[in-house]
Amino acid sequence: MNAIQVILYVVIIIGILLICYTNIYNKIKTQLLKINAVESEIDEALRRKYDLLVKIISEIKKVNKDEESFKDVDKIKDENLSSFEFDRKLADIESQIYSIRNDNSKLLKNNTFNDLWYEIITLNTKIKAEEKYYNENTTTYNELVTKFPSKIIAMILHLKEKRYFDGKNMYDKNTKDFKI
Repeated sequence: MNAIQVILYVVIIIGILLICYTNIYNKIKTQLLKINAVESEIDEALRRKYDLLVKIISEIKKVNKDEESFKDVDKIKDENLSSFEFDRKLADIESQIYSIRNDNSKLLKNNTFNDLWYEIITLNTKIKAEEKYYNENTTTYNELVTKFPSKIIAMILHLKEKRYFDGKNMYDKNTKDFKI
């Protein structure tokens, strides 16, 4: 074998490796783009949900002036919360509103309250669909980051596994984070 053949083989092998690297890199980046896009949609929907909940609370206070359950709602927007934590806090507020709604017949007759409540239900459906899409793409991304040969490229790029939207770490021993 002469030197030209050896150089040609080396160039071909390097070319094949570069093509493989580029292919895997593009797969990882595509998943990251999908995750980031849906994450911003979820954030926007959660902010919209927060605004709706504030409006609903004001309707509750119009009907029941003695209602004191929602003192800390305004403070939530000033807290430094992740989307996971923000979603859980909004779910807690929504649960409180649901209880109040079921116990108050005047509130059930309030058209503004009912319209806002319907918007919340519609928005919840949208958020659940976005969370499902986020989690599906996170699963694909995590598989790319943890399996050979894409794990090598992920290590080169210093990429780590992402958490699922609900904040669960599937590999830890904490079973209390599996809230429904």
